[in-house]
Amino acid sequence: MDEQVKTIIESYTLNAYQVALISICVSVLTFLLTNWLKNYFENKLLQRNLETEHKFEQQKKIKEAIAKYKVHLLTACEDVNHRFWNLSSNYHRDWININGDFGREHYYFHSTVFKLLCLYAWVGKIKREMIYLDTTIASKEDLEFIKFLKFFPDVMCDLTFIVGKDADGDYAVDHFFRNNFELLPDYISDKDGPKSYAYYKSNIPDLQNDLQSIYHYIDGVSPNEDRMRWDRLHLLHLTTIIFLNNYGYDFQQTDNKKLEEVLTKPKVSTYTKNYFDFLKEYKLGDNKEVKRLENIAKKYYA
Repeated sequence: MDEQVKTIIESYTLNAYQVALISICVSVLTFLLTNWLKNYFENKLLQRNLETEHKFEQQKKIKEAIAKYKVHLLTACEDVNHRFWNLSSNYHRDWININGDFGREHYYFHSTVFKLLCLYAWVGKIKREMIYLDTTIASKEDLEFIKFLKFFPDVMCDLTFIVGKDADGDYAVDHFFRNNFELLPDYISDKDGPKSYAYYKSNIPDLQNDLQSIYHYIDGVSPNEDRMRWDRLHLLHLTTIIFLNNYGYDFQQTDNKKLEEVLTKPKVSTYTKNYFDFLKEYKLGDNKEVKRLENIAKKYYA
């Protein structure tokens, strides 16, 4: 058989024209295939380089935006944290109860409102700084930071995580309508951020109408009332602690003993478990400080 094949091959000869034509075809096909492969891999490489460059550039800008205002936000969280600790110990003194006298300064009441507005002013400023950035490709640490920025307003505005999916959201009772709430810090801020307490203090008579929703919310708030105002402020307190434990200086952080204290004094909130479930909806359940606080809180779930 092999001899027959060999004989056929040897008997078939190509003339010069056929050899030249085959050579040309092979050369053209080789050229086209080589160029196609070259262009394909070059385009893939270019696309990958552009994607990498875009991701790097976006991550850099995200880090810059966070770094620009991070210390301001940490300071605002620290101020709110301290005030809530103080309020938890002194709520029975009625310093926070001014019976609607909003147009005249009552230091404890108005400074509490001011600290809350400053916190949300810096939250809003960082969010606006990143509005045109692709935050979905942020690094893991920065993405968690961004999630906390989105979570802060929900503590005061989201109705379902406390009341449930059948909650009636037609009226802002013991919570805020989000768009209205996010406008409140603007009344004490300019383009650079919150103004001073001196500015706020001198403008209290003029601000009482613009800030009446938060004034009514804070006025007389107590853990003993049959309402949810205290619970929301308590959960906001937990959020500031978690945030400071994640991103703050060592002197701004709260140890386990104090964490247990904040969870239980002056009372254990009925909504603590709901709060941690809500954090998990934001994919923050695996955050190390969320897990640490939840492990302590599980002992006190109602």
